[in-house]
Amino acid sequence: MKKVNLERMTWKEAEEAFRSKPVVLIPMGSVEEHGPQAPVGDYRYTEKMATAMAEATNAVVVPTIPWGYSDTFRNYPGTLTVRPQTLTMLLEDITDCLVRFGIEHIMMVCGHKGNLPILEQFGRAFRQKHGLRIATIEPLGWIGPEICQEVYGTRTPAIGHGSDPMQSLAMYLFPEDVRLDLMEEGTSASWQGLSFKGTAANVDGYVMHMYMTIEEVTEAVGGNGILGDPKLSSAERGEKLFNRLVEIGINMINKFAEIDPRC
Repeated sequence: MKKVNLERMTWKEAEEAFRSKPVVLIPMGSVEEHGPQAPVGDYRYTEKMATAMAEATNAVVVPTIPWGYSDTFRNYPGTLTVRPQTLTMLLEDITDCLVRFGIEHIMMVCGHKGNLPILEQFGRAFRQKHGLRIATIEPLGWIGPEICQEVYGTRTPAIGHGSDPMQSLAMYLFPEDVRLDLMEEGTSASWQGLSFKGTAANVDGYVMHMYMTIEEVTEAVGGNGILGDPKLSSAERGEKLFNRLVEIGINMINKFAEIDPRC
């Protein structure tokens, strides 16, 4: 099987791979709480997805950036958050190296929503600097009503941070790291009489951002960081989610490869 992960290549193999004008994937995630029962290293799911996507395309995967902007979860032991400027500078250094080697198609595979505002700013600055468009995909953001129906049998399952989709992915990809004996009840996010979706308030059907921490919106269950129902999780559901998201990602990569990033 061909090597798709840069860290496994020699420099001669990297030179040959870059000569084929691949889409270079930069997997990203975070190290943050996902309830008492699931491991904090969620970047590993994105890493696995990016590798599976690359194996089915002409893409190359660079080593994963594990840390993200996770200030929402800062008070939970094990959470490692970086400042936006730290992440931006790291991205600048990595992508400058790729451009030096003639890479024109760079795609961020983002597994952490907290990184998205930083990536937008970086992507716009990168275009001004290099004259190249980069792309960002967020596989977990693709889990909408249709995929929920496929995986959970309902378009509106009780999922959220600290439960699914991360717990099912963990049970499928890293079952040895899951502690179901530590699993607790989840909740619907609320605070001072307001309902929340994640950490954004829902006021009469409209969103109001208040920049909450996750323990504040899960205080009804002792601040355990679980939104949704973790009992929905299973390895089987994790496998379905993984395969479906990889399938979508393969199509995204192939489409991006056809685009002239200098336009």
